[in-house]
Amino acid sequence: MIQRKLLGWMLLLSVTGIGCQNDAIGPISTEEVTSSKTNVSKAAADVSVNAYVDTSTYINTGFSFLNPSQVDKNRQAIGGNAYTEVYGFNIPEENRVRGIRWNTDDETTSIWRPQGIAGFTKDGVRYLLVSWYAKDDAEFKGSRITLIDISPSSSTYLTYRHILLVQPDIPAGTTAYSQYGSYAPLNVHAGGIAYFKGKIYLSSTNLGVRVFDLNKIIEVSTGDTTNDKCGKDANGNLYAFNYRYILPQIGYQKINNANPFSTIQVNDEGTQFWTGQYYAGSADASIVPKVFGFPVDANGTLQNTGIVSITPKNSLFTDNHAHGIQGVFRKGNRTWLSCTGSPSNSYGSNARLARYTDGADDTVRYRWPYGAESLYYESQYNYLWSLTEFEPNAGAQNGSQVNRCIFAVDFSKYE
Repeated sequence: MIQRKLLGWMLLLSVTGIGCQNDAIGPISTEEVTSSKTNVSKAAADVSVNAYVDTSTYINTGFSFLNPSQVDKNRQAIGGNAYTEVYGFNIPEENRVRGIRWNTDDETTSIWRPQGIAGFTKDGVRYLLVSWYAKDDAEFKGSRITLIDISPSSSTYLTYRHILLVQPDIPAGTTAYSQYGSYAPLNVHAGGIAYFKGKIYLSSTNLGVRVFDLNKIIEVSTGDTTNDKCGKDANGNLYAFNYRYILPQIGYQKINNANPFSTIQVNDEGTQFWTGQYYAGSADASIVPKVFGFPVDANGTLQNTGIVSITPKNSLFTDNHAHGIQGVFRKGNRTWLSCTGSPSNSYGSNARLARYTDGADDTVRYRWPYGAESLYYESQYNYLWSLTEFEPNAGAQNGSQVNRCIFAVDFSKYE
């Protein structure tokens, strides 16, 4: 993906190379840069989590809510083995278990890029969730999630719907579209998502996590009839560009001294959220990327005690640092990393799935598709899911070929 990396001494995030960042930030202090290079115990001591901030008052009255089973899914994905035909798909055949391709419009659009992946089961139906960020001429639309039915026995198997993410902060003086009150687009990179007890946790590059309740999906009264309006007007009409549904942010938690947050996922034990830092090895070789584990209570609130950090090793990169972290998954004392931007190519891809055991001198690496992003572990089936991001003429290598798909591997082959 067009990676957005911190350049410690700039006022805003810059768009460079292959990265995962988009939130505007202030300059990084010398203190912060130094902190990123300290040892594990010092880094963990420096990291803290602020109290949960409830932002849901803007939807407390005047809105009706739906849950995922009530969403009309209007697009058809492609199953079978077609996903293996995308550029740079190099997973050994014996490790493949599932795959999905988007419809033609979604796998070739250049104004949206998929990033995060998570999943859940509701009323016996298995769903995947995919986060996207808008770019270029559509950047003002912010970010969205996609709800996909992946249950073969379901009557709506492999159908999906895009849902616009919104938040209460109303921008002033918009020029690309008409902004009304109550809610506005959420302009973040949406680099990773996690699902926990009915809620979505979105990694927000320099803030921490933003929280959404999947039982608070709102149907927009104007349906799909407008492409240049957002918010609730004086007559009570709801707009969301050309989206029929919106999902409002209900809260957030700021995390200090652990950014940039390129991805997020729940560990296998269901006790921690794990985040990863994306830094490109070529531009940020002197920075040591880390992954952080944040204890979570039964309500899904990140705790400010018991925070841990790990500094994975990866000898493919400069100084043995695990650069290019796009996704993380944690089980026991091992962390799986989806890493891009390796200086070496493996069967058409410079990405790797890297397995790091705490305290090891290096990762164990596996072939991983070009443009690979976040990770999601579906424990019931022992599937490790991921996705790729590039449309034609987007990545450094794929040229005019589509790279975009969703896939799952047999996790037992990677433990």
